[in-house]
Amino acid sequence: MVGRRVKELLLELADAVQHAVAEIAEDPAEVLGRGADGAPSTRIDRVAEEAVLRVLEYEDARLNVLSEEAGFVDRGGDATLVLDPIDGTHNALRGVPAYSVSIAIGRSRLADIEEGLVRDLVSGATYYAAKGHGAKLNGRPIRVHGYDPKDLLFSVYLGTNADRDAARIASLARRVRNLGAASLDLCLVARGAADLYYMHSAVPDLRLRVVDIAAGTLIVREAGGLVLDLAGRDLDLPFDSSARTDLAAVGDRRVWEAIR
Repeated sequence: MVGRRVKELLLELADAVQHAVAEIAEDPAEVLGRGADGAPSTRIDRVAEEAVLRVLEYEDARLNVLSEEAGFVDRGGDATLVLDPIDGTHNALRGVPAYSVSIAIGRSRLADIEEGLVRDLVSGATYYAAKGHGAKLNGRPIRVHGYDPKDLLFSVYLGTNADRDAARIASLARRVRNLGAASLDLCLVARGAADLYYMHSAVPDLRLRVVDIAAGTLIVREAGGLVLDLAGRDLDLPFDSSARTDLAAVGDRRVWEAIR
């Protein structure tokens, strides 16, 4: 699957998730089991994932799947669809209007993601990128924000489980925000709304997974930004449910230099 057909499939998958989530009649927070990483799997997560798997089956899309809930599903494909059916589940269940579906297609690692899409399931905003072809929001090209040291806006993961340096990073910005959904926080950087998204968890099991960031990472990079590990190297991660990472996504490398 290449080009226009892949984009159309990603859009169809996002539409299916948005519709399925909107139609949930029972308690979306009910825990129905455990996901691939052992975390509780709620009804909203399961409904969203099942919507994607149904579309793939219907379209006879020869793609493997790596998903937050099901883990790796070998469907005989040469490429893998990397899926977070609901990114920001806690937001969705608490009524915070910031949660999404994140979908990307690659072969084995974050670095070889070819196309990615993030759909804000509240506003309907759709972020999309194809490697080498830039990033778009609702069909219009987006770019990262130019460096302005007097007007830095950071998205920083804070709270009980954040590393102590997160407060220091936040103190360097004029304004601080955090959506609590990694894919959407990355897209804030891509569209130029934030200069930095910084995630440093003090708890290894709460660090980000490739399903959280696969699409958003490509979107940031195609919008002209950088997604780095905390040593300042271009971030890479295998398609593995157990792999986790911290990160810094910046619109301009001078932001990274300013926070070191």
